[in-house]
Amino acid sequence: MANLDATIARLRSLPEEKQEAMAAQIDLMLDEAGEDLLSAEQWAEIEARLDADERMTPHDEVVRAFRDRPR
Repeated sequence: MANLDATIARLRSLPEEKQEAMAAQIDLMLDEAGEDLLSAEQWAEIEARLDADERMTPHDEVVRAFRDRPR
């Protein structure tokens, strides 16, 4: 089974509400395909912050915060 087929099978196993939410996100991603999601100014700000010596939040903390947020 192709990766896309496996992913679609996983999506179909979700409750209908989650299927609709995922479909909306996929539609947005397809609409934006090929476009840079950030402007040149946003990229410059990110690069400047990465070069700065400021504390960055670790990835696992960011993921945990998104998972634990109230819905």
